[in-house]
Amino acid sequence: MVMVYVGGKAVSWADAEKLFAEAARTQAVEFRDGSGHVFATSVPNSAPIPDWEAAITPEETARRMAGPFLTLAEYRKQTGQQ
Repeated sequence: MVMVYVGGKAVSWADAEKLFAEAARTQAVEFRDGSGHVFATSVPNSAPIPDWEAAITPEETARRMAGPFLTLAEYRKQTGQQ
């Protein structure tokens, strides 16, 4: 079962429409599963996720985290800053 939380407090689905119209402009709205795990959040006045950020997949993040990496000294030498 999915529960709606507004400002950290559980809200019944019957009241959700009214609260979305009023509170969602000033308070975070969370959607939680039956165990209380948050699986979606709506933050008021937050900037939308830019396309370039949304395009980064978990696989791409893992590939980048695998390296290779440069030390600061190596980077400075490579870019002519030393």
